[in-house]
Amino acid sequence: MGSRNLDRWSAEDWRRTAETVAKMRASGWDVISHCPKCNLTMQVDLALIERVSGGATVLWNRQSKCRRIGCTGMVEFQGRPPGLHRHIPLRAEWPGCGAHPAPHAGLGFKA
Repeated sequence: MGSRNLDRWSAEDWRRTAETVAKMRASGWDVISHCPKCNLTMQVDLALIERVSGGATVLWNRQSKCRRIGCTGMVEFQGRPPGLHRHIPLRAEWPGCGAHPAPHAGLGFKA
């Protein structure tokens, strides 16, 4: 992770730097949700998620119901870390030994 070229970092490297919503918000991540079914893309309000569900909420490897009326799709979360010029899917294995935290029950997330 000491590479200066941020494009060479893996999703697992990025996950280590900002595992939770609180860490993403503190370090300035831009997070969006995208529904592949209806193509709706929306800005994610990290401050609202932190206030409602707590700062320990994890968006990595999570999905939520699409917010478009009548759409039955599931959105995927994508994040743009500071210094990177594109959003990356928030999909990455749990860093380290492979242990996963308990899934978050709020906001309709599915593991």
